[in-house]
Amino acid sequence: MDEQQSTRSAWPDPPNYFKRYTEENLSLFKQSKEVGVFPEQPVNIPPVPEFHLESLEPPRPPTDEYIVFDQKWQINDRLPTLGELGVKQIYPENSIDRVKELKKLNRSLIVQYLDLLNVLEKDPAGYGKHIENISTIFLNMHHILNAYRPHQARETLRLLMEHQLAKKRQQIAELKAKSKEALGLLQGL
Repeated sequence: MDEQQSTRSAWPDPPNYFKRYTEENLSLFKQSKEVGVFPEQPVNIPPVPEFHLESLEPPRPPTDEYIVFDQKWQINDRLPTLGELGVKQIYPENSIDRVKELKKLNRSLIVQYLDLLNVLEKDPAGYGKHIENISTIFLNMHHILNAYRPHQARETLRLLMEHQLAKKRQQIAELKAKSKEALGLLQGL
């Protein structure tokens, strides 16, 4: 295979540098790591493009954040507070009835939208405050909804597992019935 990697396969070949990880190279790497001095000349055992022995060291696992496609992601995946995001929190911080709060925010959103339409009709230059209020209400609604995501994921997983269990029980019952039928036919012979 060329230096280029195959992109047509559903299961592409491993990257070409996997050939570097031979027993001989790994033992050289281990010895160099114990001594603390890596050779300056590149290694080309087996016949692969030359590489430095230090490149066999696996990268350190990320501790607090990592970057994928130029976006930073946190290892500890938690929902940041609205204060951390720089958004004013409209609903109370204590335990709330989320359905009631979402309904209140929805009503507030409708009122703000109607106010925006009224302002656009009378004084189009004064729309900025209303757009900001609508944005704040939307962000608060999204934050309440995002707090439900872990619960939603657990429930989805629970339902999926129950469905799989029911399907397997049905298959077992069908197998038992077919087995009983086959035993009956064998005894009749």
